[in-house]
Amino acid sequence: MPIDQYQREGWSTPRAEVTVATDDTPLAVATTMKFANIPAGAYKPRPDQKTLEIAWTQVTDADACVVYLYAARTGGDITLAWKGALTCGKQAATGTRLYTDTITTTADTWITAVNLVDESANDQMARIVLDTHGYAYFFCLYTGLAGTETVQAHYSGY
Repeated sequence: MPIDQYQREGWSTPRAEVTVATDDTPLAVATTMKFANIPAGAYKPRPDQKTLEIAWTQVTDADACVVYLYAARTGGDITLAWKGALTCGKQAATGTRLYTDTITTTADTWITAVNLVDESANDQMARIVLDTHGYAYFFCLYTGLAGTETVQAHYSGY
């Protein structure tokens, strides 16, 4: 049975370690932005998925980090799509985690604008929304984690 093109996907957490507790190393433009470096846990939207939505969970109110969102086409190399700062709020997520409630864009290099939704520190689920533009892989890397901070990306789309 075909999926209705407007059917929303459930939240997905594809990265193998699910939560990230130590800083990643952002990809170096000159050497590592190659197809071979797409992580196995990258989010792979359905071929007909037009929109990507990402929300994050963290551990404690006011936890903060920097996120790098990368994208790649099948057989193509990696591009930095967006970079931003995340700060945790107080809205409870499933389990013991809390949603990020503050998102600040520091670099938007995507084809069209990356939209911030409910991103203004109001203790609700902040997220970003962007068009997939036919890209087949999306993944996040993080810096600025300290102590017991962890971050987890949740992907969805339609």
